[in-house]
Amino acid sequence: MKTKESDFFIDKLIVKYQAFTHKEKTILNLSIALFFVLFIIGSFYNGGEVLGKFLYNISH
Repeated sequence: MKTKESDFFIDKLIVKYQAFTHKEKTILNLSIALFFVLFIIGSFYNGGEVLGKFLYNISH
């Protein structure tokens, strides 16, 4: 049984993305980039907190 390419979820998303105007694409890309930057900052913060607790426990 063959499935058509249009049946795939990712293909539908790509077609919708291609239909966006340049301004809509820019807003979407910046929103995704901001989300990932905030996620990475949060990961660094959590990692630093764990490292700080470790160093505090060793020194005291």
